[in-house]
Amino acid sequence: MKRPLVMLVIAAGLLTPATSARASNTTTGGAQIQWTTSASATLAIVTQYSAAFAQGAAAPTLLPSAAGFCAGSGSETAFTLTFGALSPSQTVPTGCLYKNALAVSVSTNDATGFSLNEYLDTTTTTGIGICAFPNGGAAFPLAPAIAPVATSARAGNPAAGTFTGNALTSCAAGGRVVPAGTGGSVSGGAAPGNPGTPGLAFYSPSGSGVTFLSSAGPTQNGGAIVTMYGGEDVQVNLAPGAPSTLAGQTGVFLTVQLIPN
Repeated sequence: MKRPLVMLVIAAGLLTPATSARASNTTTGGAQIQWTTSASATLAIVTQYSAAFAQGAAAPTLLPSAAGFCAGSGSETAFTLTFGALSPSQTVPTGCLYKNALAVSVSTNDATGFSLNEYLDTTTTTGIGICAFPNGGAAFPLAPAIAPVATSARAGNPAAGTFTGNALTSCAAGGRVVPAGTGGSVSGGAAPGNPGTPGLAFYSPSGSGVTFLSSAGPTQNGGAIVTMYGGEDVQVNLAPGAPSTLAGQTGVFLTVQLIPN
């Protein structure tokens, strides 16, 4: 009665090598799947900004380096920073700081990140210079941050910048001189505003400027691409005895430029 059982065990053992022999003859191939994901970015600015990134139009808050240097001129216009009539000193530099002057928003999925800089479309009139001061950080460049937008804590009488002759060479603590753009060309437009504005005035591209925001990666928060922000105050500075401006000299345009890393 035991013989059939023994034969079955032997038969099972004989089947095993045959199965292994078939597996060793298996061949494989493969195909590579390739793709790229396009990088995109959006940029917007507001002036006289709020923590909610809203455009302001009220009378600006102006902080003079010395009493009576600047007083403003009533309500504001969008995408414009109005300092009004400035009265230079004959002996010392003077400055007028515009609180919460300009904020930017950036949204990008670019894995390499970006830098955002700013510069003037032309050299300022002799004896006049522009300083920018970061809000939400001690120095430029700022790291882009989620809302709310950091607002200014400056008060009182912020010091004016330093001049060498009639050229602004440095700003008070934390500030940077905003230079004229180099290497590019003026658009020929006459309107301030966001990208796509008809007749937009800008100077681009430029090899110089103040790096306002900088990031080594996308504007990502919690695994999602979000809009991030940065804000600044802007100060107009006059050298001692700065010459008066002529009727047609109403100021300069400031260009904000977003550059992929």
